[in-house]
Amino acid sequence: MTTIQDQIRRELEARSAAYDQAQAERNRRARDVHSVRRSQQIEGGDISPYAQTLSQQYIDGTLTPAEMRAKLLEHYGVTVK
Repeated sequence: MTTIQDQIRRELEARSAAYDQAQAERNRRARDVHSVRRSQQIEGGDISPYAQTLSQQYIDGTLTPAEMRAKLLEHYGVTVK
């Protein structure tokens, strides 16, 4: 039979692993955003403050790429068929 201490240790290990995975995903999203922004800057442009706000929400994991795209299209009045 396991002790309470063993149960607590396993729970902490599971939470630590979940946190590490979440941080790795956040870092991947941040690299993706940085790459896109650098590409636009190389081509002579940059992203708008509104797009920067959405990009940060994407990095934070509160916005999906599809949601970001929809918000950008709506914000700029672009209709896609």
